[in-house]
Amino acid sequence: YEQDEVTRLILDDHDVGAFEPVSHLTVGDFRNWLLSDLATPEMLVRIRAGITPEMAAAVCKIMRNQDLILVAQKCRVQTAFRSTVGLPGRMSTRLQPNHPTDDITGIAASILDGLLYGSGDAVIGINPATDNVAQSVRLLQLMDEVIRKYEIPTQSCVLTHVTNTLEAIE
Repeated sequence: YEQDEVTRLILDDHDVGAFEPVSHLTVGDFRNWLLSDLATPEMLVRIRAGITPEMAAAVCKIMRNQDLILVAQKCRVQTAFRSTVGLPGRMSTRLQPNHPTDDITGIAASILDGLLYGSGDAVIGINPATDNVAQSVRLLQLMDEVIRKYEIPTQSCVLTHVTNTLEAIE
C-alpha cells in the first residue's frame, strides 16, 4: 500500500457506503444482480464509487458478450465537446485514417472515405507511422482544415509521443 500509488489511490477513493448495497454478493451473484431489473441506471450510478477495478474485472470475466451488452445498455455516459457522444440509440465512431508512409493525400482520401460511411463523429484520430514532428504537424493541419472547411462537428487527434507533441506545440 505504501509503495504502490495506484493501489493507494484505489483504496483511498473506495466508497464503502456506495459499495454497501452489493457488498454481500459473490462475483457470480453480482453478475446476476447486474443483469436483473434491480440494477437500474440510477442504481449503477449510486454504486459505481464502491466498485474497484478488480471487482469490475472479475465480474466481466464471467460474463458472456450478451451479458456485457445488456449491462452496458444500463450505463449512461454522455460527453460533449464539438460533438456529443453517448446519447441513447446512437453509436459514435472513431475514424482512423492511417497510412503506412503518412502520405497526406492518402490520409485525406481515407478521411473522405470514412466520412462518406458516416464514421468519425466521435473523433478523427491518426496514428502516425513515423515520429516525424513536422509530418505530425501537417497531419494536424490537414484534419483542422477538413473539419473547419466542411463544418464537421467532431474532434481530432494525432497520437504521437508526448515529447513530439510538446515539440509540435513549440
